[in-house]
Amino acid sequence: MEPATLLLRGSSIALAMLLAIPATVLADAEVQRSGYYWRASVDGRNVYTGTRMFDAVNAAINDMGPGTVNVRSSGSSGSDGGQVYGIRPQNGTVLDFHGHTITANGGELVVPVYCDRRNGVTVRNLNVRGNPRYGVWFRGCSNVTLHNITMDLDSNNPVGLGIRVDASTGPARNLTISGNVRVEGSRTHGIETYGVEGFTIGDVTVNNNGGSGLLLNDSRNGTVGKVTGNRNNQGGGYATFRVANNNGPNVRVESVYSRNSGRGFFSVSGSNGTTVGHVDIANTTAQGIFLEDASNTHVLSGSVSNGNPNCQLVRTSSSSLDVSGCARVGRPPSEPGGDNGGSGNIDNGTYRITPVHSGKAMDLAMCDTSAGTNVQQWNWLDNVCQKWSVTHIRDGYYRIAPSHGPTKALDIAGISTADGANVMIWDWLGNDNQLFRFQSAGTGRWRIIPRHSDKCLDVDGFSQDAGANLVQWTCISGNTNQMFRLDRR
Repeated sequence: MEPATLLLRGSSIALAMLLAIPATVLADAEVQRSGYYWRASVDGRNVYTGTRMFDAVNAAINDMGPGTVNVRSSGSSGSDGGQVYGIRPQNGTVLDFHGHTITANGGELVVPVYCDRRNGVTVRNLNVRGNPRYGVWFRGCSNVTLHNITMDLDSNNPVGLGIRVDASTGPARNLTISGNVRVEGSRTHGIETYGVEGFTIGDVTVNNNGGSGLLLNDSRNGTVGKVTGNRNNQGGGYATFRVANNNGPNVRVESVYSRNSGRGFFSVSGSNGTTVGHVDIANTTAQGIFLEDASNTHVLSGSVSNGNPNCQLVRTSSSSLDVSGCARVGRPPSEPGGDNGGSGNIDNGTYRITPVHSGKAMDLAMCDTSAGTNVQQWNWLDNVCQKWSVTHIRDGYYRIAPSHGPTKALDIAGISTADGANVMIWDWLGNDNQLFRFQSAGTGRWRIIPRHSDKCLDVDGFSQDAGANLVQWTCISGNTNQMFRLDRR
């Protein structure tokens, strides 16, 4: 019985020893340069000696499972060899560069860190210089963390983008960008996401980039801290902060500070559900804030100055800009932050326009969309002749067009500034006699004021009759034939 007992006891000891070993043993690697040579070791074993930085780091990654690769020296990429060439993390890799620099100097296909369909990867404490295709490029990767990443790029690469995370080869979920993050000098965008589900992006500084500073494409359910940028796409149409290609919903941004850029904040191409807490935008070469084909997009506070114009909304609904220097868009005067005698606080859309004194409807005579057709009031019939498309054009002024005549616009005949000048429709030319602002006349009531004359649209003679003509007239306080209700249709 003793041998069996000893065997049992020996097996128990062996089993206990096995159970004491962690299920996953994380390897640790060291990569550093000495003179011309790079050396890489994994758990003390040498796995590479040679002249190329990327090859040394990749040798360590490929020799180990999940774990940390410590890069202890700065270096350059060397030639790309005609194909995408970069450091390629695997599942669970942590790349810690300890503040050292990679200089991309070997061709247009150099990507200092390139990851394709790997998960749980962390890159931290990395500086990139030179002219990479992308400084960091993650494709189809989830649970990615980028921490303390700075880039000073040369902007002479055919692509030249700082940080890009996309879903081009597989799902991309749960992105974290944190710490000191700064990208400068990219030929295109500083930081770009495409197709990312769930992200936490902290404070970022993005300067002197040829495209947008921070660009979110088709990404949703995330937060961004402070976006600070200067001279991003100056003279062009990109912005310090841009959302595009059905980005959103559920995107919240703490603040945007932008100077001397193409635009400050730009939402376009079906993006929705973005809220920016505060903006400080100045000296843009195009609009300070531009919302185009956007919805449910809000800026809660701040200022815009020296834009071209400061703010513009095109085909945008359910949105608001409570910003000094912009018309306060989307809030009626009865709400906090609403317009109080200013202009431009009407959402783009289709409306019934009702003279307050008569309760009838602004109507296109005979439903005729020919240039020169008269505008009148008529009993409400709920037809296309009585529905008007209202679109913000610039500086708080709107185009008002028949809903069934999209090439036409409300027009003061002859560009006249005289009392009694006729209101009609004409081909859209964008002239000041076709631009109107909406001035609050009390809760739910608006004066409609042509830009060229600064008079008021008026139902002639205070008439209650169907067919009474619309003209312009000097604005008279309290006259309800110069006040209109707007109801969405």
